[in-house]
Amino acid sequence: MPISTLPSARDFEEKDHAEVEFVGFRYTGDQSTKTDHDIRQRVGYNGPAKFQAGRVYLALLPTYLDPNHVENNNIGVHALESRNDFEVIYDPERLAEALLDRNYLPPEVFYEGFDRWKRQKVLEKLDLDDVGRVFEKDDEEPYRNQLREIAGVESDDEASISTQRSDEYTGRFSRSEASDVVKLLRQDSDEIDLRTAGLTDMADYLTRFDPATVETAADVVNGDADESDLEISRADDGDSDDENEDDADEDTDSEG
Repeated sequence: MPISTLPSARDFEEKDHAEVEFVGFRYTGDQSTKTDHDIRQRVGYNGPAKFQAGRVYLALLPTYLDPNHVENNNIGVHALESRNDFEVIYDPERLAEALLDRNYLPPEVFYEGFDRWKRQKVLEKLDLDDVGRVFEKDDEEPYRNQLREIAGVESDDEASISTQRSDEYTGRFSRSEASDVVKLLRQDSDEIDLRTAGLTDMADYLTRFDPATVETAADVVNGDADESDLEISRADDGDSDDENEDDADEDTDSEG
């Protein structure tokens, strides 16, 4: 998902008629997905008007528009701040974390052919060192290392894989489909409350299980497999099995 902005925001800033800042925002209301065209019209956000609960959306938004030069000067981030169902994120730490959560860093900022204005705004806000343009996924690591330092998190391959799987499930399943898959897999209703859980919550929950388990459960929901074919295996079961085998070996040695 690109970092959204209006072309006019750049034009006004270049003429010193506006101040534009790299920010994040997220929907905090009680719906799993919120469609709100008012955000596009009043905030200066140029992306899709559909927002998933809890997901951070990144944008370059006006924080000030000169009323002497900009006719519609009430557009900007303050329109988001006045809402009680959206949270605006200014902290570099949280913005860095939001970037790390993405499978790919925004191409228009980091990859070959980047937008110079967007790149400058993001690098300045996060105080990132320019270590060159990115050509492929592996080239992102120098930037990701800086982002981890800003966000205060360590490199975690397992967490990265989990995030990728969650993003995949979010894009693949509807909320009702994800709910049906979760119902098949959860063994305790206290693990996740489907009455209040959003699609992102369910996708995150599914990453607790082996990918093959989730695939079989999805096939059952779609009628492509029988429930008897489903063997539930959690993502950390392998480690538990190894530990149990080690314990058994120790017991055997003790008896011997």
